[in-house]
Amino acid sequence: MKFFSIAIKDLKELVRDRKGLFFIMLFPVFFMLVFGFAFGGMGESNTPHKLAIVNYDKPVTLPTTGESVNFGNNLTQLLEDAKYEDSDVHLFNVTKMSENEADELLKSRDIDAALIIPDNFSESVLALINHTIMTTTNPLAASESTPPDATSTLIIRGDTGFMNFGVSQSILVGVLAQYQDEIVIHTQNAVRGTPGTQPTVFLNSKVEPIEGTQNFTTFDFIAPGMIVFAILLLATAVAASLTREVETGTLARLKLSKMRGFDLLFGGLIPWSLVVVVQVIILLVVAVAIGFHWQGGINSLLWSLLVGVIGGIASIALGMIIAAFVQNDRQAVNLGTLITVPMSFLVGAFYPLPDVEILGVPFNAFLPWTHTVKALTSLLTYGGGWNEIAYPVVVSVILTVILFAIGVVVFSKNRLKAEN
Repeated sequence: MKFFSIAIKDLKELVRDRKGLFFIMLFPVFFMLVFGFAFGGMGESNTPHKLAIVNYDKPVTLPTTGESVNFGNNLTQLLEDAKYEDSDVHLFNVTKMSENEADELLKSRDIDAALIIPDNFSESVLALINHTIMTTTNPLAASESTPPDATSTLIIRGDTGFMNFGVSQSILVGVLAQYQDEIVIHTQNAVRGTPGTQPTVFLNSKVEPIEGTQNFTTFDFIAPGMIVFAILLLATAVAASLTREVETGTLARLKLSKMRGFDLLFGGLIPWSLVVVVQVIILLVVAVAIGFHWQGGINSLLWSLLVGVIGGIASIALGMIIAAFVQNDRQAVNLGTLITVPMSFLVGAFYPLPDVEILGVPFNAFLPWTHTVKALTSLLTYGGGWNEIAYPVVVSVILTVILFAIGVVVFSKNRLKAEN
């Protein structure tokens, strides 16, 4: 019964390797949580969509009461109050702003969609009301009750390659159609107390992609994130490499030379940074070859290399921290995978997750790779320059310096301290 003895031996080894057992058990749990959070809302299927409203509408005077009404404000209030069916959760998180502000937030995907209300919206609603009154009291006069240029078009603007925009614009189209129907029904009931026929269309809506994104695909927004995903995986390789230095005794020999931890770790930045540069170039070439619409030319590539190196240094720092707490390279690979794969989702490398705030700040804002994704998307997808990436680059540098300092301290304390 040798196989039984071997089974007992392997079981004992597995139980004794508590860290390895912990990784094996926790790894699927992390994936389940991340995928549930990304695609299922962590048990909350109803979440508000981020909507910007640009209201150019001018008020009109109601002929019956002499009251001045801005139906653009009325529609805005309706969208602010709208909720999911049988739920207290609002359909939209509405913010009023200018058109330029909305376009900037759409490009950075900080909002899901923008609704632009034209200046003649109230005129169209008033025409709809008058037309409904006329057709209700005198159906034969329907054609005469429709003034020229009475229709208005509300623009639903957004990033057509963004999944959240697709959902938001579908809901908006339905809400706008219902808004017109309710105006007609309310007017008809006010005139004769009973609903009438299908209402004449006075309010139209159309989807308008933000400039430069008309031909974009979902891949155009995922490709920069895939580069960041590759950079993040570098942490696993760094952790395994540093752990092998310990296992083979190389680190012990280096310690005899009175080498400082900073010398060892900072010196490793050069070769690993070159790896990042090569990664960015190769991944961009492959992405373009399979359909990525690269914007910005050589300038965006050069800035992208700099951004990639900053993200790579952050990954090296993460690898130091991982290597400080594992016993062998196998554990380094397991822990590195356990951390970097879920973190790729947290930083938005594939799809943006709902914000989880700490002290009013989204949790992923504390991770340097979040800003790396934003910078690379601005450069490679939108063809931006330094003005567009200045903020995410500066924040990424600050967070990377902090993370690298932590990595040096932790690795030096756990791996380079003098042995008794």
